[in-house]
Amino acid sequence: MKTTRTRYQKGSITKIPRANGFVWKVRFSESRNGKRWQKCLTYSGDKYPTEAAVRKAIEHPVSMQNIDSERAKVDALFQTIINLYKAKHLPDLEPSTQQTNKYLLRRYIEPKFGSQLIRDVKALSVVNWFDELKLAPTTKASIRSVMSVCFGLAALHEYIPPMEKNPMSLVRIKGVSKRKKKITQLTMQQFRDLVETLPQPLNLMALLSGCLGLRVSEMVALKWEDIDPSLQQIAIQRKFTHGSMGKTKLDASEAGLPLANSLLWILERWKPSTKGSEWVFPSPKTGGPRSASTLLQKGLKPAAARIGLGNVGSRLSPPTRSSRADL
Repeated sequence: MKTTRTRYQKGSITKIPRANGFVWKVRFSESRNGKRWQKCLTYSGDKYPTEAAVRKAIEHPVSMQNIDSERAKVDALFQTIINLYKAKHLPDLEPSTQQTNKYLLRRYIEPKFGSQLIRDVKALSVVNWFDELKLAPTTKASIRSVMSVCFGLAALHEYIPPMEKNPMSLVRIKGVSKRKKKITQLTMQQFRDLVETLPQPLNLMALLSGCLGLRVSEMVALKWEDIDPSLQQIAIQRKFTHGSMGKTKLDASEAGLPLANSLLWILERWKPSTKGSEWVFPSPKTGGPRSASTLLQKGLKPAAARIGLGNVGSRLSPPTRSSRADL
């Protein structure tokens, strides 16, 4: 029996001359209230000089219309699922994760698989591709994670059989659990030396981080309202990273931590220096939160290097819980 090959809607593009140049007319069908309607979009020739530029611009709106089109699913490109990922999954991620995943999509996944049919993106082809890529195992693992979510969306929207095994579950990456850089475990004396080396208020921030186990992103997001002197407690409720405020990494992180009398006394002495700011460590330039990455790269890490310490990360902790009382 002869079968008819289903077609993927791409939209028709027509170049229309105008007095001062030209425009592109793009037509494709749109689903509204269960019916198909013709939709027309216009793109300026100044902004989109070639048909290829227009084609790239309409990838998202056309692919989103194709999501509910049964005739498109058999021959849908992997780019369709990438666009779905960008629209449905990416906005719910942390800003820093969004930036990373956008880069992985743009730099690696889209050039390699965007123009391939979904059904042609197999686990073995991904494994062979990873073997060729000169990337760290952790970066490959991040790429695999993004592609795994894409395949999950493909199954959810029935581009592939929902009960079919996710191809990324077959992809193994060697060395992904191994840390490339050795993290230095500070002794009590090294920790004291580091605190004494830093200027104010970085020394106070390092002290709090070491005593409470806070990340730098949590440190810069502290507000005075988070500190309860009567209960001798500080609440960790938010983090500030990549210019955006967000929730802490884990719900368990949003908890009240006990403040020793000595730490509370130091914070009370520091408070007048903030000149009425709501932030515990306001930026002298903006008055808002300080940049976590700047503090690490221009403050903590250089200071650690000057006194001969190793790779100091975004969280400082003394060797043992009991040793915090000695600080």
